[in-house]
Amino acid sequence: MARGRLIYLSAAEREFVHEQTARVLAEVGIGYNSPAAIELLAEAGADVDRELLRARLPWELVERCLATCPRQIRLAAREPRHDVLLGDGSLSFCSDGTGTFMLDDVTGRRSEGTAADMRQTMRLLDALPEVDYMWPPISARDLDPVTAGLEIEAIALQSCSKHLQDEVRQVAHVAPLLEIFEAVAGGSLWERPIFSTINCTIAPLMHEREMTEATMALVKAGVPVLILPMPLTGTTGPMTVLGSCIINMAELLSAVVLFQLAQPGCGLIAGIGAAVADLRTGAYLCGAPEVGLANVICIEMSHYYGLPVTGSAVTSDAKASNLQAGAEGMLSALSEALAGADSLLAFGLMDGAETVSLAKIVLDCDLVAMVERFLREGRIDETTALIDDIVAVGIGGHYLGRKSTRRWHRAGEIWWPSVFQREGWESYEGRSLVRDAAARAHELLAAHEVPPLSDDLQRHIDAVIAGYRRTAG
Repeated sequence: MARGRLIYLSAAEREFVHEQTARVLAEVGIGYNSPAAIELLAEAGADVDRELLRARLPWELVERCLATCPRQIRLAAREPRHDVLLGDGSLSFCSDGTGTFMLDDVTGRRSEGTAADMRQTMRLLDALPEVDYMWPPISARDLDPVTAGLEIEAIALQSCSKHLQDEVRQVAHVAPLLEIFEAVAGGSLWERPIFSTINCTIAPLMHEREMTEATMALVKAGVPVLILPMPLTGTTGPMTVLGSCIINMAELLSAVVLFQLAQPGCGLIAGIGAAVADLRTGAYLCGAPEVGLANVICIEMSHYYGLPVTGSAVTSDAKASNLQAGAEGMLSALSEALAGADSLLAFGLMDGAETVSLAKIVLDCDLVAMVERFLREGRIDETTALIDDIVAVGIGGHYLGRKSTRRWHRAGEIWWPSVFQREGWESYEGRSLVRDAAARAHELLAAHEVPPLSDDLQRHIDAVIAGYRRTAG
């Protein structure tokens, strides 16, 4: 079977990147900023500085921890038909997360995200078959700051039936969140991990204490982790793509070591948040071609270490759903898919991942469907060569009447979009693609019903959040 592939690093170059990453871990070390983490690392044989809360990691320790990482990770869903398996050779798509603003695609105006925006976008993502699992795409800025970290997950559970992935920023949130997710899962998250967490390291070469200690507690309950370093080339990463990739991989492996020591065998997903800084302003750029290149390198290195990997693709620095958004998204998505990513972040974010658009969510679905078609395995033999038809039609004939044309058309040989414009000019005169996509989003929202939580589950979730509010207050 033929399939598109992209290999960027030679075997010798992969070894070089590995050697430099191992050198950073052993000679420079990592700032863990957590006494609990430092004690675990000291017991395992790392060279630790308890005063500065730093550790140097010998490669034999890293290698030992990599050996206990599972090669495949199931991301269970509230509705089992939406379960996702990472690491089996397939490609899955997850929504990108935590945008700040919601864009009105018709007026071009944007406003800070609200709980209502979050419900709407998650219901739309739930309705779209191209979306396999979800990171809440927008932050709800109108929630009570005391309970927002819990309410966001409650809203997500109400608004989608797919697997949920999100950050847990406070240790105090771990117990109530586990109580909520285990109730919805109907038991242990070891059995049905309907939630996975995102652990963001801090470039260069540090961990944030609260999020890291929260993750250490979550892995003990069976919660998989997406480890997401985010060095910016030129500011928090060196001024080359390769240098930033080495920072990304060193931070990634430092988290692998810590979480495998906390819970051997826990599910870990390699993430790539390496991006580019605008050196004039310090702004985060996620649509630059260097971002796709950094992802390709880190995807290859993650597979070198035997880890399933999520690439950061289909985001853009454009300020609207326009040619720039499509070009930047397709470059990163196709390159990362060809490099062998197990999943990609996608759907709806632009403006340096700050702004969410309903139209872009729908347009991105056509984009990722094109990528999937490009990656589809194809037979290279008599069944697809259609030599008998070529002989029968001969010179100057026509293939429209051949049975094989009808058969292969019905089999999906030619991909057809949902909203991209393929018909004649007259079909679209006076219409814009963005308006059509926005209209399609609202049609889906009007028709789609998310399977509801039971009344008992909803009361339980409300009671957990109310109890947390009382104790936190």
